[in-house]
Amino acid sequence: MRDLIIFVLILTGIFFAIGEWRGWYLGIPNQTPVYVYKNDHYARTPIRTVTRSDMPIAVNGLVRQGTVRMQVMFESPASFQTGAAAVPERSVFDQAFSRGQRIAVDQVFSEGRGIYTIVMTYDNASGTFRFTYPVASQL
Repeated sequence: MRDLIIFVLILTGIFFAIGEWRGWYLGIPNQTPVYVYKNDHYARTPIRTVTRSDMPIAVNGLVRQGTVRMQVMFESPASFQTGAAAVPERSVFDQAFSRGQRIAVDQVFSEGRGIYTIVMTYDNASGTFRFTYPVASQL
């Protein structure tokens, strides 16, 4: 039992030492909360819609330190079946949040079928963020 406690204490020390030195970015959007600690990070989460023409996206969390910029981009790839030309990626939502602000974005984007990309830019940021959007079987 003593060895287990020593191991956990050493592991905790390493976790905090690396966190203070480099920061942490842990988590998978829409599956687990995303935990960011004193980190600069650029994360893109593309979501392709095939059967629906809208995309409900919700992002929640509190920015404890630094700034977080949230963007939602949309692009429509070319379709050989319908003959539709590609529409280049464009921003449909862009907002920055700073220390102490709560991110509470819950919007439905109705740009049509295509690829919606959630872009999160963390600048020396800390916080826990939850992403919610439809699962692949509903897209």
